Amino acid sequence: MTDLANPQAHAKPASDAGTRRENDPLAGQNPAWVPVLGWLTRHFHPKGTDRLVRALHPPGNSRPVRTVLDYDDGLLINIDTHSFLEWYIYFYGAFRPNVSRMLNRMLREGQVAFDIGSNIGMHALVMANRVGPTGRVHVFEPDPHPLGRLKANMHLNGFTNVTLNQAAVSQRTETRQLFLHDDSIGNFANASLQESNVGRTTRSIDMKVWSLDDYIDANPVPRLDVIKLLAQGEEWNALQGAMRTIRRFRPKIFFLWEPSYWARQSLCLMDAVRLFRELGYGTYQIEFGARRPVTDEIAMGQVLLAVPAEV
Repeated sequence: MTDLANPQAHAKPASDAGTRRENDPLAGQNPAWVPVLGWLTRHFHPKGTDRLVRALHPPGNSRPVRTVLDYDDGLLINIDTHSFLEWYIYFYGAFRPNVSRMLNRMLREGQVAFDIGSNIGMHALVMANRVGPTGRVHVFEPDPHPLGRLKANMHLNGFTNVTLNQAAVSQRTETRQLFLHDDSIGNFANASLQESNVGRTTRSIDMKVWSLDDYIDANPVPRLDVIKLLAQGEEWNALQGAMRTIRRFRPKIFFLWEPSYWARQSLCLMDAVRLFRELGYGTYQIEFGARRPVTDEIAMGQVLLAVPAEV
């Protein structure tokens, strides 16, 4: 566990509009139209944009863009388009933008948020910015590669209100094998405690795994307002290990519903809906279109939101 420390808390570097700098020799090999295309697609993406971008500058290609980009509400973010997630941010401005928008609306100065499966910190940055120096963000990211990117992004923005944990979250506190991301497809977001969720055989490492209940026993928090739980197939197990925490703090919970991951554990979406109902929560679709209750199975993977009935 690492507490970020910087005497210039929240002192963000001065920002230019759009792309700030391309600081890698490989980035200079890109034609001049690539940054122009990125600026255009971040601001305008009519139908057919994705097909065009993938044809002209696909993710993971041999000439990645490496730069620092203006991000959410004056933040900055490091970009390397060899990573699919960072490629997506470069060309579209955000990854799961509805989640970012809702975090911006939900969180207030002095609150506490947990980001489980943080990757490069694209949502942890929003959380840290919103809760401010009197709040706290606890981040869990087990994969060393995105964790390094996450640390760099926090330092880039001068945040000192973030606790970084190189750890996974599941039902029990233990040490398990973490199957690392699949380098061959430029996807640095698919490390998992479940080998079958990675998609191919990859290297594995020993990893600390917390249950949230045990983590909070060891690292007490005065409150817990929001949890974002994108754990590559461990969402259900993580919820089982957080029952005391959920009942005590009643946080809003974003969680990833990925049908193939859940099916491998003989689980369906309505299992989650019933679990949350028993806890006094409603479950909602929020990632695509207007917020609406989940009433049946959903074929497409997406982030869902569980909200206490009293909210």
